[in-house]
Amino acid sequence: MFIGKNDSTTSSQTSQSIKEEVLPRITLSCPEKGEDAKKLLFLPDSINELLRVGAKKFNCTPSKILTTEGAQIEDIDVIRDGDHLLLG
Repeated sequence: MFIGKNDSTTSSQTSQSIKEEVLPRITLSCPEKGEDAKKLLFLPDSINELLRVGAKKFNCTPSKILTTEGAQIEDIDVIRDGDHLLLG
């Protein structure tokens, strides 16, 4: 089968579309539960939802989300795929 220039471009665009649809994954930890208390999960749509999920997964009542460096996260859009976050 012959693949022309346009076919290659379409394949590349399809591959890019699939990558954009993949949800970011984060590692969420709860320091109160010890160093091994970590969960890998898909990033929800809001900080409140992330707090709710964290509370359910770790059976705690967090009030904030922090980076491993201690910065408080106030906007879900600053979180990237692969980030490690802490419940506080």
